[in-house]
Amino acid sequence: MILVPNIFGFDNLEINPSADDATIQVSINEKSYKLQELGSGITQFFLVLANAATKQPSYIFIDEPELNLHPSLQLDFLTTLGSYAREGIVFATHSIGLARASADRIYSVRMNNEREGEVTEFEAIPYLSELLGELSFSGYRELGSDKILLVEGTTDVKTIQQFLRLYRKDHKIVLLPLGGGSLINGSSETELGEIKRISENVFALIDSERASLETALKPDRKEFVETCEKVGITCHVLDRRATENYFTDEAVKNIKGSKYKSLEPYQSLEDISPRWSKPENWRIARAMTEEDLNETDLGNFLNSL
Repeated sequence: MILVPNIFGFDNLEINPSADDATIQVSINEKSYKLQELGSGITQFFLVLANAATKQPSYIFIDEPELNLHPSLQLDFLTTLGSYAREGIVFATHSIGLARASADRIYSVRMNNEREGEVTEFEAIPYLSELLGELSFSGYRELGSDKILLVEGTTDVKTIQQFLRLYRKDHKIVLLPLGGGSLINGSSETELGEIKRISENVFALIDSERASLETALKPDRKEFVETCEKVGITCHVLDRRATENYFTDEAVKNIKGSKYKSLEPYQSLEDISPRWSKPENWRIARAMTEEDLNETDLGNFLNSL
């Protein structure tokens, strides 16, 4: 069984049972290792993914998926694991940064005054600098990378991660969600300035939300671009309406089926039928190739980072 070797930066990765079926033999770049000779993080990665790939369940439940993994691999582990679940993944974690960066919904669990478990929806929105700390940005710096890319929301984090993987940059850039309209406006100078003080290499990528080529940017988005320029952040506004407008018809049909079709450059996802949900965007992005993006402004921007 061959698993995505580029997650770890390997040229070649194969996993097979040993000759006596007593353990698992892992071949990395043509060198053979027993599973117990590898670190606990990579062992966990292999075993969990192999189990999920074999069973292809509707849902996957996992506790603390971040354990034993470097911060740059934690989001990759979750999205890769989620690709084997037909419906989705539910995880419990002590890393609120990982939850905020990857989850479509977050709930907090605590003991109430009656000593009973209580589950409530987690709605607190952190400062960008606070979220950056929760995502262990220092761990990325240890790998020699301090680039930060601000994207629209949590669904875009997982989608852009798949595109960055095509250019072998997915472990070199920290992705931060802007929370949509909450920060994409002219009032975000303070927060953007805080991020800029943490790292000089800060970039932003936002949807144009244009209905046509001639449509002007909405005032709040135009003000956000101007604010980015003011604090020294390179902001790229997509030529097309949104990220999903870059999906090829082949990728859409590959994931959703022959009844679905790709969007026109300025068509809204809400205007087609049948349509997929935005949380599914990353699955379609995963089916894209580097050649699909190379001739687009989105591909050129990501490749330049």
